[in-house]
Amino acid sequence: MLIINGTAELMNNSNSFNKGDRYEFNMFSLHMPLEDQLAQIEDYLVTRGWDNIEVINNGVVEDPSHIEHEVLAAAYEKAKSEGFAVTINNQALI
Repeated sequence: MLIINGTAELMNNSNSFNKGDRYEFNMFSLHMPLEDQLAQIEDYLVTRGWDNIEVINNGVVEDPSHIEHEVLAAAYEKAKSEGFAVTINNQALI
């Protein structure tokens, strides 16, 4: 499973996040390589109100048992069935 981290800007109003602020995200993609997924990743995030997306790092999760954070583990499981899953850090970047 591909894991991508980066930042994106919130384009819509939200109860949890501030419109116009930039947040870090982690995303899982069932499909690889990253270069073949960029358009789908952008569509996935834009549909959810994020834009100005910057991919900072990516890698492959070989063994999901190494994912210790429960939110990331849940996102990994969701991506297995839905193809993509994203988590957003709830603190904006300064």
